[in-house]
Amino acid sequence: MSTPAGRRKALEQITSRGVSKRAACRHLGFSRRVAHYDLKQPSKDHALTAQLLTTAQQYPRFGYRRTAAWLDEGIFRVRRLWQQLGLNLPRRRPRRWRAGSDIRLPGATHPNSVWTYDFVHDRLANHRTIRLLCVLDEYTRECLTIEVGRSMTSQDVILTLSRLMRLHGKPRCIRSDQGAEFTAARVMAWLRDRQVGPAFIPPGKPWHNGFVESFNGKLRDECLNREWFRDLREARVVIESWREFYTHRRPHSALGYRPPAEVRAEYATLAAQLTG
Repeated sequence: MSTPAGRRKALEQITSRGVSKRAACRHLGFSRRVAHYDLKQPSKDHALTAQLLTTAQQYPRFGYRRTAAWLDEGIFRVRRLWQQLGLNLPRRRPRRWRAGSDIRLPGATHPNSVWTYDFVHDRLANHRTIRLLCVLDEYTRECLTIEVGRSMTSQDVILTLSRLMRLHGKPRCIRSDQGAEFTAARVMAWLRDRQVGPAFIPPGKPWHNGFVESFNGKLRDECLNREWFRDLREARVVIESWREFYTHRRPHSALGYRPPAEVRAEYATLAAQLTG
């Protein structure tokens, strides 16, 4: 109770039990001015407060760090207002660390060296199931595509990879779980012909494919759980719009709160300077 905020909090706790402000101040040994002091927000914070409220409504899964990067504001100022506005997200359960010496597959050392892909499931408004094939670049965290369909076969996987390789070139390897569409003989033969190595994670260990698992969580939190798709066409349009936002605008904490596309562009510029 040595700080003004602490004194006001103690006074609120006592008065909430039906004790008058005068009696509470006398009991706590406070000046009566504490009870009547009007805490005013600096006028310079009014505009930022409005921006925080708008951002929190538009992107409810953003924390104060990502919001500070999004608005290009000081993190300590944003944190102070964030707490005053009560915008803190509920705490997630702490991660359970697993003992052991798992052998991890080699990670990406530059853009387009390691891709990773996985399936996500969702439902339309008519309760029909849809499948999403998400493909990421592990180095830049860029989402290369999200293919949406009522079903996905091994042929759909090949067509998606073929299109992406024409656009971006071949990766060294592609990381995935051992799902039937990824281990199909047709997919294995297609990758072998193009000298792209399949990098399968051990069964029952999704944390070995942490990049795509983390992306899938963001996709569900920020898009799928907030939208109600009436049909497949609407799902494709909305999900593609979110993918563009994620790749080109959304700050990524692992990239210094820069969007993935900016990291790819910086690497391309540096590579051009070194070769030039």
